[in-house]
Amino acid sequence: MGDEPESWEIRREQIRRRVGAIRARVEELRARRQDNADRATASERLMSAQRQVAASHAAALMAITNSLRAFRKAAEAHERVALQHERAAAAGFGDKGEHERQAASHRAAAAVAARRAEHARSLLSDEEGNHARGPDVKLAGHSRS
Repeated sequence: MGDEPESWEIRREQIRRRVGAIRARVEELRARRQDNADRATASERLMSAQRQVAASHAAALMAITNSLRAFRKAAEAHERVALQHERAAAAGFGDKGEHERQAASHRAAAAVAARRAEHARSLLSDEEGNHARGPDVKLAGHSRS
């Protein structure tokens, strides 16, 4: 009977070690589950960011396309007004010098609008080339004129 308390102590120690091992395994599994959840969250964030990038890219392309149209229309409108001032000056309506100055001013504005339209067109061309090369190429990096 003297051996029984000692065997209980041995058994108690075995149980403590086993419970400790189980607790360690539970913590390991919890940590792994958290890592998996973190990876899932990171994956969801990445997918969300990719969707946002695609939407922003589409919006930027639309803005550039609209700018191109607006600059072209502005250049055409300035050119039409310049022609009207030249015709008025040639026909002798009003102040000939003023009509000539207005025509020159509108021709200059038409040239500026045409350059801006060309810049917008080049952005679109660059972007089409970037799109063909892959998603990692950025829209940014163009200077304004």
